[in-house]
Amino acid sequence: MGPTPGEPWQFRLPSGGAGTFGSVRALNGFGRLVLGTLLAGVLVAALLLPAAVGIGSATNAVADAVDNAQADPLDGQVPLRTTITDSTGATVATLWKQNRVWVPLASISDYLQKAVVAMEDRRFYAHTGVDWKGTVRALLRNSQTSGTQGGSTLTQQYVKNYLYLVNAKTEAEKADAIATTPIRKLREAKLALQLEQTHTKAEVLEGYLNLVAFGPSQYGAEAASEWFFGTSADKLSLAQAALLAGMVNNPPKYNPLDESHVEDSRTRRNLVLDVMASTGAVSKEAADEAKQQDLGLNPQRIPNGCVNADNSAVNGYFCQYVLDYLRNAGFDNDTVASSGWTVKATMDPKVTESAKAAATQQVDPTKAETTRIANTVAVVGKGEPRKVLALVANRPYGLDTSQGQTVQRLPTTFAPLGSGSTFKIFTAAAAMADGYGTNYVMQTPAQVSSPLAPGRVFKNATQYPDSMTLAQALATSPNTGFINLEGDVGLQKVADMSVALGLKGYSLDAGDVDPSFAGAGTDYAAQVVAQKIVSFTLGVSPVSPLELSNVGATLASDGKWCPPTPVDTITDRDDKLVTWTAAACEQAVPAELARTLAVAMEGDFTGNGTAATAAKGAGWNWTAAGKTGTTQEYRSSAFLGFTPEMSASVVLWDSEPRPQGICKDPIRTCSTDEALNGNGVGGGGVPAVTWMNTMKPLKDGQPNTFFAPASPQYITGSANTQVPDVRRKNIDDAKAQLTAAGFKVEVATRQNGGAAQNIVLDQSAFPTAAPGATIIITVSAG
Repeated sequence: MGPTPGEPWQFRLPSGGAGTFGSVRALNGFGRLVLGTLLAGVLVAALLLPAAVGIGSATNAVADAVDNAQADPLDGQVPLRTTITDSTGATVATLWKQNRVWVPLASISDYLQKAVVAMEDRRFYAHTGVDWKGTVRALLRNSQTSGTQGGSTLTQQYVKNYLYLVNAKTEAEKADAIATTPIRKLREAKLALQLEQTHTKAEVLEGYLNLVAFGPSQYGAEAASEWFFGTSADKLSLAQAALLAGMVNNPPKYNPLDESHVEDSRTRRNLVLDVMASTGAVSKEAADEAKQQDLGLNPQRIPNGCVNADNSAVNGYFCQYVLDYLRNAGFDNDTVASSGWTVKATMDPKVTESAKAAATQQVDPTKAETTRIANTVAVVGKGEPRKVLALVANRPYGLDTSQGQTVQRLPTTFAPLGSGSTFKIFTAAAAMADGYGTNYVMQTPAQVSSPLAPGRVFKNATQYPDSMTLAQALATSPNTGFINLEGDVGLQKVADMSVALGLKGYSLDAGDVDPSFAGAGTDYAAQVVAQKIVSFTLGVSPVSPLELSNVGATLASDGKWCPPTPVDTITDRDDKLVTWTAAACEQAVPAELARTLAVAMEGDFTGNGTAATAAKGAGWNWTAAGKTGTTQEYRSSAFLGFTPEMSASVVLWDSEPRPQGICKDPIRTCSTDEALNGNGVGGGGVPAVTWMNTMKPLKDGQPNTFFAPASPQYITGSANTQVPDVRRKNIDDAKAQLTAAGFKVEVATRQNGGAAQNIVLDQSAFPTAAPGATIIITVSAG
């Protein structure tokens, strides 16, 4: 019965259901033959009728298939592998979801082009995208049997592979792209016809040879040639090309690197050669000669990812940080691994080699007594952009824990045990920003308490004079002087200064820095203040070695903080630069403050500075500034040092659960009692030596360079820190002078002072004090 006037004609299945071919498999014998004939007619009609007539109006399903074909443009971005290089262009790692390198057709062997055409579609140059005879024959054959027979042209295969490998994102979409149904065949054929209307045969063949799988996880001629033969696609021999062409049909079955399929691959290769000879693609003599050759294998497997990369034990930490950095910039791992980028990292191989040798020489991860110990080095250049030059650890990057390997992000994550007195830098900088100078004289008693922590006593690790300048304190590191200074300046300002100079991680949720603060609802710096962590200046907080290194770079860069970047440039598949948004540089402290603090920190390398012994032992003769650090139970220690050109931090800690103390001579993990009994490793030990051994090879043969001069303003400090000398003055004059300078005054008397009554014998602070401090003057009682 014909259609009702005005209604589209619909083909009805015998069951009466409209618009579905799902019941094809339920038919058999004569029914399949009849239905196959009908399907063939529907297919041809659907492909030939103009759109105005209502293409595919034979059934609802055909209409949907055509609509899908129109909605499936073949203009997605074909996944290509991405390469990460170091600063010299040497490969650090390759990343891929599909190992593929796109090359033009001219860079693909003629042998491979001819072999694929001969084997997959010998009428390729004659049809317009669909081989009508082959397609109808396949539909009829498939309708009469329970199996399936191909009828796809090379163009149709390209379409199917494109839909599966490029367009399909979900498992359902992938299943639909390769479903063995007439509907899929119709959509595929329609797209093939459209493709050949807009592309030349050469373009279709180029796309096909770059797209399809030639081996398990190996896509495209170039990557496959490299993987199986260690060569490029343009240099394939006839025998190699035939082997690859034969694999397209069933990559796992014809994989010559699988010992169980070597003979399958050889037989398939020889079949390809015979077909090439029969079609005139090559002479019979050339085919026979190629059949006598071995498989020509010379595998060059391209490792995927940071862990599997060549030299990943050394470069893996940097590689992982590149991926972390790109993810934070908005490029997830899947995007990176499929974009076909060249990511030029800032990693300097010379700096990396030196840092790795120094870290491992000091702490051998293969020894039983040191397997728990991480000795990390992060090196950052000065200026902007702030290039990360090296990220290494003594422990190799990798998955083999029996070899001391780890995939912890040791140089970049938060080392949970802190970096000790390196944090006194923040207290000093906060004080200088508040008006203190490096000549400020601080009191350094044997022990002190803080009003923020009533009942808690803080002690020095060794004996010190009763007082010393801030510059001297930075070199020798008395705890009590910095506890007092932190109290005078304020914990808030010290915590804020740590963030400003480079510890930006403290702006993250407190629980991300220290799990014990999970759910606190504030950033970590705020918790330092809220929880009154007085020992913050003593470096008890988790710290990122990379961020700590960048603190030195900030000071070396005239007080300008810049985000540490491991990526120099990203070039896409079309050789165009990829851009991304990074945090802007910020002036953390005035340039004069940074210069003065850097000059003051030079004292750590000389005299009785805590790193002086390491410097002398290494033969260090160049300008540098630094600060050592050791935590209370010797579970971690650190050294931050920087030259006028670059900064490096070394953080040493027990990186395993339930950390232990770290003892010296020889270095090893040990009990807390043993470490506290004079055996613990301090920042002036392994960390400082590691730093010297990292930096010295980089400076050897180089002339000395210098920091910019210190500023008198930040040496002496502001006027409100300058205490007048009122000794030998009358009490009233003394009080007037001190009050006029902004200080409070308390009076004590001394009998038999050897002076007239009310003459000042002594004063509690001179020549400097905290702004507004109370000055006690001692006067003679006569």
